[in-house]
Amino acid sequence: MLTSIRFEECQMKKRITNEPQQPSISQFMDTCAGQYSMTHPQQKAITNALLSDLIISCNLPLSIVENKNFRHFLTVVDRKYSPVCRRTIISKTENLAAEKRSMLKTQLSETDHVSVTVDIWLDRRMRGFLGITVHWIQKETERMQLKSKLLAFDSFKGLHTGERICEKFEAICDEYNIKDKLNYIISDNAANMRKAFTVCFPTEQGEEHDDDGDHLDDPELWHNLTLEDQETVGAAMPKTQRLQCFAHTLQLVVKDGLSETKVASPSLSKLSKLSSLLHTSTTFKDVFEAEFGEQKAIPAAVITRWNSTLRQVKAVLQCEHLKLCAVLEMAGHKELLFTTQEWNLLKEMVDILKPFGEATDLTQGEKIVTISAVVPSVLFLNHHLEKLKPQVRFLNGLVRSLQASLNKRFLGIFISVRMARAEDGITAPFSDPLYLKAAALDPAFSLLWVEHHVLGSCDIKAEVTQKVKGKD
Repeated sequence: MLTSIRFEECQMKKRITNEPQQPSISQFMDTCAGQYSMTHPQQKAITNALLSDLIISCNLPLSIVENKNFRHFLTVVDRKYSPVCRRTIISKTENLAAEKRSMLKTQLSETDHVSVTVDIWLDRRMRGFLGITVHWIQKETERMQLKSKLLAFDSFKGLHTGERICEKFEAICDEYNIKDKLNYIISDNAANMRKAFTVCFPTEQGEEHDDDGDHLDDPELWHNLTLEDQETVGAAMPKTQRLQCFAHTLQLVVKDGLSETKVASPSLSKLSKLSSLLHTSTTFKDVFEAEFGEQKAIPAAVITRWNSTLRQVKAVLQCEHLKLCAVLEMAGHKELLFTTQEWNLLKEMVDILKPFGEATDLTQGEKIVTISAVVPSVLFLNHHLEKLKPQVRFLNGLVRSLQASLNKRFLGIFISVRMARAEDGITAPFSDPLYLKAAALDPAFSLLWVEHHVLGSCDIKAEVTQKVKGKD
């Protein structure tokens, strides 16, 4: 009986020991004392890194700070860190944006000349956005540095008319006080953009318009002015000019060429269906990857990016023709088989369009000056097409259409170079003398692009040299 009593006492002690105990006040105070305060340098450093590195740079949603797994991750990283709430992150984001805007205003106040690029578009949910970037040259110690910053990325609701675009644009320019510093505005060739920046901006209040304004584009009108009168008129005209986006114009050239070339339509249609099949049919994708590997793919073409079609054609040509036909036949898609002529046609298309892709990539740099590459690129593309004429077998129409569109859309460059008259009132596209000067003054090009086999005249190099030296 004594042994049994001792055993019961032992079991009771074990139950009391294993029961969870409520923490004491001292234990609670010790735990709180181990956490960083909101003003602690480490607390602020982690929160700022969370905002700048994860939410902004990695494009993570603000709601991630409320995710329990993410909050647990933060405690593992640093157990003393106190996870912040979403409201705190929103407040810090607004403060950071205001700080960045203030810094940008200070930088822009220290320069006298800026240029901007403007674009407006719709996302997949049909929401409109207006994006503006600003570009200027900043002097830093002993060197000049090209600066590019995002000026605005604003929601744009309602009709995308030239008047509304102009109104929004002017409001942003007034906010950053750059309206009087604008030299060039670069936009695409849409009618609303042309109207916004050639008619609506800049405008002077109280300005009277002549009813005979339609005749102002007549070149003969300016030829009747004396040199002194021309300088007076030039000084009175607005200094802000709109330039067409070179990459967008080049895209329109390729679009013109492809739309006029019906012989390539069957091949491109099959290629588009093949790409769509790879993205919609898991069965066909498995068969395709079993033959060509998991890393092999044919990207979908984007209607607003012609070079996506070029990448699509290059991707399919990397597949062996006979193997691809066997895969399509095995999968029951005989209608997508490429004939030998269609396959060779695609190869010829790549040879024709490859330099257009290189020119597009060359003029899309963000950290370098790209306007100097416009004239050399256009002249080289024209020479490239001229040289291909006796060589092509299937796509003679494409070469002719591309060259016709290139000469039409970049008429100002060909007239300026061949006649050295860019400053004589020419209103053709890309007739601004800035293009010639930029190419001639760029050490990468100098006057190497002014060659007789490209332009067709031995006297042009002397004319262009005299033209560039004759202007500041």
